[in-house]
Amino acid sequence: MPESLPSFSRWCIRCGHCVAVCPSQAIQHPHMRTEECPPADYDCLPPPNRFEKILRLRRSVRRYKPQPPAREVLARLIRMAGYGPSSHNHQPVKWLVFEDREDLNHMVDLACDWMRHMLAAEPDAPHSRVFDKIVNEWGDGRDLVLHEAPALLIAHSSIRTRMETIDAAVALSYFDLAAMGFGLGCCWAGLFMMAARSWKPLGAFLALPEHHHLHGALMTGYPQYRFKRLPLRKQPAIQWR
Repeated sequence: MPESLPSFSRWCIRCGHCVAVCPSQAIQHPHMRTEECPPADYDCLPPPNRFEKILRLRRSVRRYKPQPPAREVLARLIRMAGYGPSSHNHQPVKWLVFEDREDLNHMVDLACDWMRHMLAAEPDAPHSRVFDKIVNEWGDGRDLVLHEAPALLIAHSSIRTRMETIDAAVALSYFDLAAMGFGLGCCWAGLFMMAARSWKPLGAFLALPEHHHLHGALMTGYPQYRFKRLPLRKQPAIQWR
């Protein structure tokens, strides 16, 4: 690229479209060399029926083998998740990975403390029966918060564009789908997310950087069981205009 950049270059968000679309490698981006970008291979795409089966194979896994995934595997999956789209190509998502069993159990303890607080503050609320069950089960040594997953991923960032929560959801979904290729299963940790956003002791334990917000949490590990069928889903509600 010439030293005198064209006037529109001030709008460059380093998405790489110019490098990706050029058929003759004539475009040289100062922040993305052509030789660093491998050729596109559309032949590797599965046909529609197979791609649909891949999506339907994805299940929320709540029973895991005890051995944790290798850090190299998780790191590669996180890099793969970074290929998902983000607002203005901002790529804001930062990752926090917990894999120490004591830390994971401590977070379940803190989440159950929050549920006990909620049971005392709102005993007749719709969530009471569920929280009471979870707390009692944890007292008996059964984890219904993180389901004894050997690893927990936290996606977080500061807020600049107000699109960061969506960016994180996309990245976590990419991770979730890509994990199947490594024999891993995942499950969104919804109860944990509720507790972490509401209960200061749990938020303090996460120790996210200042002004960072938790956008999502994903359990992952090797599934204890394999699924045998592809369950049905509701037909989508579509309005054509």
